[in-house]
Amino acid sequence: MIFWICGVGMGRPSAALFRIAVLLTAALGVYLTCKDGVVSSLVYFTVQSNVLVAVVFAWASWATVRGSGQPPAWLKGGTTLYIAITGLVYNLVLADAPFQMTTGTSGTADLSNQLVHLVVPLAAAADWLLFDEHRRFRWAAAAAWLAYPVGYLGFALVRGALLDGPNRYPYPFLDVDAIGYDGLALNLLVYGGAFWLLGLVLVGVDRALPRNAAPTPEPEPKRVAA
Repeated sequence: MIFWICGVGMGRPSAALFRIAVLLTAALGVYLTCKDGVVSSLVYFTVQSNVLVAVVFAWASWATVRGSGQPPAWLKGGTTLYIAITGLVYNLVLADAPFQMTTGTSGTADLSNQLVHLVVPLAAAADWLLFDEHRRFRWAAAAAWLAYPVGYLGFALVRGALLDGPNRYPYPFLDVDAIGYDGLALNLLVYGGAFWLLGLVLVGVDRALPRNAAPTPEPEPKRVAA
């Protein structure tokens, strides 16, 4: 009933509710991760990608409720890719490594880790598959989307070079002190290639799916003059 009052047509309530849930989950995950130090937590790609999800899904939620224009394809696709990178890298590489991003009690740390590394990535992927309009990505987007990870790499390396002491680098695969520049170069080739291939998979799946055009508001019935 609320969605009808807001002007949401029958095709949009599920998408609106789901996107609001993703927004709130990402915001909660970021809050739990950052509550003991916002600046120190924002150096992590995980936190940055979850903040991006929260911002983009706030836009997408409002647009879905209003029946107005959704975030552009390049932004929604890039957001989906970056949060997928967050989930895959953590669960395949970092989960069993001596690496901890979140401080606080073990329960809080476990909850925030599950939210930002598992729940939000899966929910963002589900939203893209179920509710986004498809067949909008170009193959060149897979390379263009790498601009943000490359920028993050530069930020992480410059920050590490300017700081002293341990834990200067946010992730072990970027830790020049531990792996040297040869190890860093190898990691860049491996991870960069994997991210590019993941972008290609995203584009390929998008182009193979039905268009799934975003539902539009139903026209208001015409009033008949008395």
